[in-house]
Amino acid sequence: MRLECCRVVAVSIDRTKAIYLIKLVEVLRERKLPVAPVLEAAGLPEFPPPDHDASMPLSQYLAGVEEAVRLNSIPDLGFLVGEKTTPLEHGVLGYALLSSPTLRDCLGRYVKFQHLQGPLLTVSFTESGSTAAMKATPRRGRLQMNPAALRYVVQEWLVGWNQWCQLIGRSGSFFEHVRLGYSSDGQRRHYEDHLGCTVSFDNDETTAIFASRRLDLPLSYADEAIAALCEVQCDRLLEVLQLRAGLVADIHRQLASRPGQVPNMDEMAKSLHIGTRTLRRRLKVENTSYQEVVTEFRVTMAKRYLSETSLPANEVAMLVGYSDPANLYRTFHRETGQTPLQYRARLES
Repeated sequence: MRLECCRVVAVSIDRTKAIYLIKLVEVLRERKLPVAPVLEAAGLPEFPPPDHDASMPLSQYLAGVEEAVRLNSIPDLGFLVGEKTTPLEHGVLGYALLSSPTLRDCLGRYVKFQHLQGPLLTVSFTESGSTAAMKATPRRGRLQMNPAALRYVVQEWLVGWNQWCQLIGRSGSFFEHVRLGYSSDGQRRHYEDHLGCTVSFDNDETTAIFASRRLDLPLSYADEAIAALCEVQCDRLLEVLQLRAGLVADIHRQLASRPGQVPNMDEMAKSLHIGTRTLRRRLKVENTSYQEVVTEFRVTMAKRYLSETSLPANEVAMLVGYSDPANLYRTFHRETGQTPLQYRARLES
């Protein structure tokens, strides 16, 4: 069973992965540029974080980016950082994309689950005849990027797609032409050098265009079993983001980030940066307890695995944190009135 490829990084749309700031700091350090003001702006007392898969508030990440571009006159900083970030560093979403059978399936999942990354851009996908396009617009809401930060974010997003060429058996640029929704400021050469395609500026919005014939090309890491498993996890995380708020949702996201592991209450409190007594008190206010939240999560995820994958029940038990499958059977029967096998058989019939 390949649990190593199913690690989930659960973030809300107001959080993002700390790895993106880590990559930015790495680029600055390589150029012997100061990083302390960037970390201070991002509110990170400990760097790098103990867990590279940790998440951070999106507002703090944006503050770090804005400080970096303010202090350093590097016109292609976003490109340099994007070229250091691999698809696997996007967590479960990256695995879901890589294991897709074709590029078309990959883009469909990307658009559907993009909010799991806590993005600063909202991306849509269209296809018309021989061309396909992705349109990126700044996310709406209280978080507003200044023009310099927007350039950085767009650069980082665009150049990341060049890595997908080798996954579909192609070389060179992923895009054929990119229309930017801002002025060039004399930086056209940097865009064409990094992207390997023509670019135009001063458009109404940012649109990246590529040949639609690529959409049905197979991906080199396609794996239906892994894709199904990752999609279950992405679906659950998206559901939590859309339907839940508060401490219970935060705990569900932390649990989803550790397939096969369930931290005790003290460990969970530490992950949430609060005290154990505070965690217990706040859960009481939400009319629940830590054990009840854990049980709800385990049963909900078990239902998804049983209904949406062909995994045997003993592997489902491991994925939701039971070393002994009998414990899943007992809990599942208590909560649903059915055994896992009865639940799956009823769905199939």
